[in-house]
Parts: sequence; structure tokens; C-alpha cells
Amino acid sequence: MKTHVITLLLCLGLSAQLKAQTGKQLPTDMVQFFLGNWTGNGAFANGNKIAADLSFKLSLDSAWIIYEHTDKAPNRYKALSMWGVDKQTGELVDYIFDNFQGHRKFSSQGWQDGKLMLTRQLPQPINGVSYERFLYEKLSPQSFKMTYEKSQDGNTWKLGDYLTFTKR
Repeated sequence: MKTHVITLLLCLGLSAQLKAQTGKQLPTDMVQFFLGNWTGNGAFANGNKIAADLSFKLSLDSAWIIYEHTDKAPNRYKALSMWGVDKQTGELVDYIFDNFQGHRKFSSQGWQDGKLMLTRQLPQPINGVSYERFLYEKLSPQSFKMTYEKSQDGNTWKLGDYLTFTKR
């Protein structure tokens, strides 16, 4: 309990410092929830199992959350993400860099009711635009579900995979 109180006080102090510097900040309750190490299991849309470890930590004077994702064998996906608030738009943004030399930018309206939806539009030469999104849903103080989906129209979404994580 003492550790949680200290973490909360640090997050509140760091958030106040960030707001004073930029006028915009990461939501304190979101930061407090995600910071730390997580482990999870789930499945791809085809039913194949997936497992991963995650870590979230504050960086760059608390302006960004660094989020590391490492799939467990036999899967090989690894990603480094940075979550922060875009100074010009005020949107929560996510920059993802992965071990397959990929890089993507997602944006969100923010952390609302224990949910964070990060979406991106991807120009397509034939169909115009396709979409990707990650949905992070708080299930309890110690667990959340992450769902990855794709869409061709921004309305009908198809599951890529999902994992349910618990704090370690």
C-alpha cells in the first residue's frame, strides 16, 4: 500500500510539472494505472495463442510513457512505443517502432472511463484508406485487455488479436 501511495504522489507531482511546462499532460489516472510490468495471454483471430510481457515507464521529464512490448516464443514481435500528448493538437499520440523495421503513429481522444482507443488511417492506392486500432480496456486495478483490430471502412472492424494482462 505504501508503494502505491508513493507512486500516486510521484505521478501527481510529475503531472503538475508537465502541465506547468506545456499546458497539456498525460492523464494522471492513466499514468498511474499503466506504470509497471505486465504479463498477458490471448489469441489471434485464427485461434492461435499469443503471450507477451509489457513494461511502462515515464521518460523525458514525464512528458512521455515508454511502453515496451515483447511477445513470448514462438512469436517474435517486439515493439517500443511512446505515448504522449501532442503539443499542438492536445491529442494523445502513440509512436510505435518494431523489430520488423516498422513504425506507425496512432492518435486518440484520450483515456476515458478506463479505456484508451488509439487509431490510425493508412492510405491505400486502390481502396483509398484502411484503418488500424488498439483498444486498451481497464478490467480491474491490476488487469487490462488489449485488442488489435483492422478495418477497410472505419466502421466494421476485424479482430487481429487480443491479450489480457495482469500486473506483475
